[in-house]
Amino acid sequence: MMMKSIGAEWKKMWFPKSSRLYLIFATISSILTGLVFALTTQVTQDRSLFELEPMSIIEVNMLGVDVVTILLLLFVAIQIGREFQGKTIQSYLAATPARSRYFIAKALMFCLVSLVVGIIVALVTFLNGQLLVSAVHKQMPALSEVWQFAAGSIVMPPFYVLLTVCATFSTRNTVTGIVMPLIVLFLPAIAELFPKMLQNMVIPALPASAIHTLSGMAQKGSIEYTGFVAAFVILGFWVLLSAASAIWKFRKKDI
Repeated sequence: MMMKSIGAEWKKMWFPKSSRLYLIFATISSILTGLVFALTTQVTQDRSLFELEPMSIIEVNMLGVDVVTILLLLFVAIQIGREFQGKTIQSYLAATPARSRYFIAKALMFCLVSLVVGIIVALVTFLNGQLLVSAVHKQMPALSEVWQFAAGSIVMPPFYVLLTVCATFSTRNTVTGIVMPLIVLFLPAIAELFPKMLQNMVIPALPASAIHTLSGMAQKGSIEYTGFVAAFVILGFWVLLSAASAIWKFRKKDI
């Protein structure tokens, strides 16, 4: 029954031509943006590619994953918000009365879509990074380090998309559905304004720290490093808490 619900959500999303075009646009533009970031380091960092370490060149390219994450959460919030604002969700719930199943099916569908898009963007930007490293005649970093970075980065799109699904269902508002995950995304920058003692308490519990740990960007001994098991626990806690709140509000309030 759940698979049928997921299939129905997929058809609703994929059927409009605008949705297909947006996902293609998000994928291509994110890859190109990562490449632009890498080719303009002389302007953005006052250092040319020849001056950067090989891993730094790959990391700059992989900023395309950050871009596609933002584009995907915009897409998801608009898709869900449109159902609430247009009241079309009423007809969908008439066919699928179980609200929890409806929410889970939609969350899983968007999670899978964002995972596929994230993998494509991560792999292509990773290859672009390799090509640029070769172009400036530098030696590639250890393959295990690079693949860990790519694999950790792939976690980012589905995680923030799930937060977007939860936020939009909780508030039934497109704008809030966009703003809330963006706040979570930029929390590390906000947390750096806190006193040092508070930073030590807050930063390790943030999703960004968990993702940086998984990708290898957070080194052992740094304030961000949590350990791999703790990283998965932190991400799971954020998703489960957000999902529980969203389901509770979705089931309790009339559409």
